[in-house]
Amino acid sequence: MPKVLRVVVIMHSSFKVWVSISLLIIVVALAITAYSLGYLTPSIVVNVVGKKPVNAYVQVFAVLPPGHNESLIEVWSGTASNGVVRVPITVLSKIASEWVAKGYGSEGVGIEVVATYVSGSTVYYDMMFTAYEPGTLLSTINNPMLSMARLNYMTVSLNLTNTYQLAKALTKPQVPTPPAPPGCWWVNITSKSWQTPIIKIPIAWVYDNVPNYLGGALGAYSTQTTTATVYFYASMGLAQGGSTSVTYKFIGYSTYTSSSNWNALGFGLSQPSAGFLYQNGTIGVATLQLYCITGPTNQYAYEAFVASILSGIGTSSDITYLNGFLNLYKAYTGYSPQYVPFDEIYVGGGKTYNYWFSNVQAYSPPFGFSGTIPVGLIIAYIAQTLGKSLSIPGFILANLAAGVQVTTIKVSIVEILINQFNNLLSSYGSGDLFVAALPVKYSSSSGNYFYYPFILGFNVTGLGSYSSGTSIYVDGPGVIFNPCIPINSYNWTVYVSIGNSPLLVPGGTVTATVYNSQGSVVWSGTFTIPTSIDGSPPHQPAVVSIPWTIFNYGVPYNTYYIKFSYNGYTTPQGSIGYGSSTTTITIYAELQSCGP
Repeated sequence: MPKVLRVVVIMHSSFKVWVSISLLIIVVALAITAYSLGYLTPSIVVNVVGKKPVNAYVQVFAVLPPGHNESLIEVWSGTASNGVVRVPITVLSKIASEWVAKGYGSEGVGIEVVATYVSGSTVYYDMMFTAYEPGTLLSTINNPMLSMARLNYMTVSLNLTNTYQLAKALTKPQVPTPPAPPGCWWVNITSKSWQTPIIKIPIAWVYDNVPNYLGGALGAYSTQTTTATVYFYASMGLAQGGSTSVTYKFIGYSTYTSSSNWNALGFGLSQPSAGFLYQNGTIGVATLQLYCITGPTNQYAYEAFVASILSGIGTSSDITYLNGFLNLYKAYTGYSPQYVPFDEIYVGGGKTYNYWFSNVQAYSPPFGFSGTIPVGLIIAYIAQTLGKSLSIPGFILANLAAGVQVTTIKVSIVEILINQFNNLLSSYGSGDLFVAALPVKYSSSSGNYFYYPFILGFNVTGLGSYSSGTSIYVDGPGVIFNPCIPINSYNWTVYVSIGNSPLLVPGGTVTATVYNSQGSVVWSGTFTIPTSIDGSPPHQPAVVSIPWTIFNYGVPYNTYYIKFSYNGYTTPQGSIGYGSSTTTITIYAELQSCGP
């Protein structure tokens, strides 16, 4: 047999280490080279979904820092592939550097993402604001290793829920064709884009109409156990030409700040009769117009938003400023701002009135805001004082607001406290509290419900005689099954709102009546809305529990109807009456197999 020569190579441990380090250096070098060529650039990932992912045309607009005349500037555009597009964050580097130079490196500053898709003669589109921190973005861009760890820098999802009908179908197909727009796109009309100088932006205000009788304090960003982030949401009004038919929506947050800057404003008795809490910042407006390859259309998106916000909350008793922008509402719309009778006040015998406008989403999920700021009115007033023409329909501008949201219910956006009364006049103090609201409908992001957003503005009055209608929103299952695991009941949460605002009534009862498909009553029960939690008015929903055994489960299903009736409520001293209201939902009871 031939001899086989065997060679054994023994690697020294130091040689292994040298090889490992060399490989690591090569990998890092390749990564840095790929990064420098743009292959590993962190990106904003935009997902565009209609009924399915579509190749929409995507545009990105950046909010400009204070000192610019315009509020928005387009920084990128391109076409999605299979519903996804990656926008390199380097397109924001120049503007981010400006923000950092002006002291906003750690503040949230805005971008707006717009997606447009054409199918036949229908244009589908959506707009959404989001925010980034300029200092963090620049650090990511300037550090290749950090960049590779943050390739998906942020994600924005657009659902194309808005539509516009063209006179005839476009013949040019909508396929990825960057950088040319493939069908329709939006133009930022620079003559209608403007932002204020740094001004006082009222976070909340109060008018005490009985300052010699009742007094208290207005607080903002009061931290109970923790800090949080406060977001300011942009709004838009969609309109065609000079039409008075306008669709109002909130479209994501344009900036954010810390909630740790608590402050309070005293009012009434020996203090001012009115005042407001404010943060310094800028407000922007913009007008986008839809263009297609056939020319401009008459579809406009009018937008208003908080463009920048500075930390720290101030107080002011400048009634002229308050009256200035609030009086513009009637001048622009022909109507006075609406005030909703929110609650009855009772002070004395060790009792005070205290309500925290925390995250209203905890109490009223479909609405999701702790209040709004009338930024359209404020920017209109500032423009008027500076002699600036905004060229935006006044009735639309007056109804544009900035939604305010906080990340936790442990931090209140606004606290209203009535704890003083003139004891020379009586042994206790009574009155009513009103909350301002915009008398126009805002639609939800899904478009299946509407509401009148309330503003963080308050009127304190003496005890009067008022009434308000109510409306009901129900949250709970639409399809139920015979339970395989024992349960007592199915639950529905019933939100009874004051008028059409997201503000909930302070008390009363809700009756739930279940009907079968033949219209016969099979069950009924009445449930109480809480009137007090730890001595404070809760303004909470009623929870309706219906035994699962009253339903007959079928294949494929049996149909039932649940009628929810709010039975009305009168406050303890009789000053406010809330009317009754009803709504009915359909329930499908399906039989399921519980066997192995």
